[in-house]
Amino acid sequence: MTVRVAFLQHSEWDVPGLLGERSRELGFVTTSFRADHGSASLPTVDMVDLLVVMGSAESVTDGSLAWIGHERRLVASAVEAGVPVLGVCFGGQLLAQVLGGTVSRAPLPEIGWRLLDTDDPARVPAGPWVVWHGDRFTAPPGADPVARTEESLHAFILRGHTGVQFHPEADRDIVGHWVADARAQGRLDTAMAEELLGGFGPDGRGPEEQARQLFDGYVERAGIQH
Repeated sequence: MTVRVAFLQHSEWDVPGLLGERSRELGFVTTSFRADHGSASLPTVDMVDLLVVMGSAESVTDGSLAWIGHERRLVASAVEAGVPVLGVCFGGQLLAQVLGGTVSRAPLPEIGWRLLDTDDPARVPAGPWVVWHGDRFTAPPGADPVARTEESLHAFILRGHTGVQFHPEADRDIVGHWVADARAQGRLDTAMAEELLGGFGPDGRGPEEQARQLFDGYVERAGIQH
């Protein structure tokens, strides 16, 4: 069986990272699409067996960006068609909205490395994970809210769908580009930049085994053997 995985990106550096690597290791046909380029750049539901929606510097509540509406409709179509969706940060918020949850501005941005309070480490490992978000989601009706910090919910699971607020895809190269962009815009101080980049190992990798565990669990809940 050929398994087709579509990753939806929203900029040059909202990339699949460790999740894309794991998808390819499992032998899946793995393709990235730039959702921020509009509806013509999106896959159709019949092209996809698994859908992964990555992060973004934008807010899912921003009604001025037409591409967010196009992407939301694709995610809704995937859910309706029974295509399992994994949402990462922005993607998790978009999935929460589609499934009936809410997204709102967090009292304070959550940026850095965080250990999660997880009810089920086998499904959502505790981390530490990179987090970087100003919005937060609620668990959709019927979903299992699996992991959280004091500031926000960080993971929910509903049937084959999984939404997370953290960044399991991240390695030092990816976060380095986020940091450089935020520093150039005056949105990140030196101490926070050092904390973010200092959390990676000498090889620049993130919590690789936990990222694999999270992705593999999503695949298994989708009913796909690997």
